[in-house]
Amino acid sequence: MRHLLVSIVVVSLCYGVSSAAFADDELRGIEALDGLRGGAKVDALVDLVVERQRALTSLKSAFVQDKSSELFLEPVTSRGLFRFKAPDRVRWDYDEPDEMIVVFAGETLTTFRPDDGVAERITVPKKHSRFVRVLAGTQPLDELKVQFSMTLSDRGAPKPFVLTLKPIHRTLKRKLAQVRLEIDRNLLLPVVVEYQEADGDSTRYEFTDLKANTEIPDEVFELVLGDAVRVNDINLPD
Repeated sequence: MRHLLVSIVVVSLCYGVSSAAFADDELRGIEALDGLRGGAKVDALVDLVVERQRALTSLKSAFVQDKSSELFLEPVTSRGLFRFKAPDRVRWDYDEPDEMIVVFAGETLTTFRPDDGVAERITVPKKHSRFVRVLAGTQPLDELKVQFSMTLSDRGAPKPFVLTLKPIHRTLKRKLAQVRLEIDRNLLLPVVVEYQEADGDSTRYEFTDLKANTEIPDEVFELVLGDAVRVNDINLPD
């Protein structure tokens, strides 16, 4: 499960948007953090991030993924397009170095490699659904408080806040060592997400050219595979 899921989806909540997407009089800003310390500041920052997240109906963004593993001679860099539509549909289009499409909707995760003519369609059992929602970025940050301990590093403007999440529960600990979020001080949303797996592999995502609340047709998340594509259906064990 770790190889099938963690290697192809980003860890939680990597939705950054331009400040133009929000009205200043509708959403609170960084002033809400003034004078706070310790856990109170972490809680206030999480509240601000969630406020931005819940204002999103959709997001489109370019991304760069850097992955390091003992299986690679050197880190591998991939680029592509990320799309999200509330409440829980996600699509990744990898353009280079190899073309790949990843779609997560409902309880189904589909990966398709056009050059190989092969797709994997994974049905995720309810037991693992929370873990997949974390990875796919469809679980709000405030709901992760019961699954992760959170620490905050504030190095002052203009550097981003750095929020480090470490899993508490055994199921997540078997897959993740920690998640590191860089939260833009103006957007008050994660714009860089880096996670380390339990076996030492690490993946970093950076998002650019962000377009929030733009129209994305539902059909984008309905991956139609032709008759020539070999589909491997995988039902993960409960």
